[in-house]
Amino acid sequence: MLPASPFKLLSLCVLGLTLSACSNQVDPNSPEGQRQAAFKQILGHSEPLGGMLLGRVAFDGEAFAAHTEGLVELIDAPWAHFPEPGESNQRNASRPEIWSDPEGFAAAIDAYKSAVNELAAVTREGVDSLDQVRQPLTVVQQVCKACHDDYRR
Repeated sequence: MLPASPFKLLSLCVLGLTLSACSNQVDPNSPEGQRQAAFKQILGHSEPLGGMLLGRVAFDGEAFAAHTEGLVELIDAPWAHFPEPGESNQRNASRPEIWSDPEGFAAAIDAYKSAVNELAAVTREGVDSLDQVRQPLTVVQQVCKACHDDYRR
């Protein structure tokens, strides 16, 4: 076997560094990383709730209430992690309207918090049937979608 030429080794090293620089990984300590982590935690609670609503997951009142409490615990988690424009060069899914329409974005956050708190108020009374929570969970889903429509790419 012939030894690799220095040029070949250098080329492979440069190629490896270039490919690693193209990674889509987000720095977990960056605002984007912290925001994504918070939203993933929220998704870990909202997906089972939505699954129960649509019948993809068997309805369980205690699990429903526990996932709702998980949403309550995370209600403030993502909002502080939206950097000002130009503060970060990491790619993210936020639309510039977050900063050009801060009142609208704040209203969307308030609508989410209110909807989650309303859902929690219902579940804290005990959840015996999906009919008890269908309307307040639908409102949570609607405010999430509205915010994504207006402020997410």
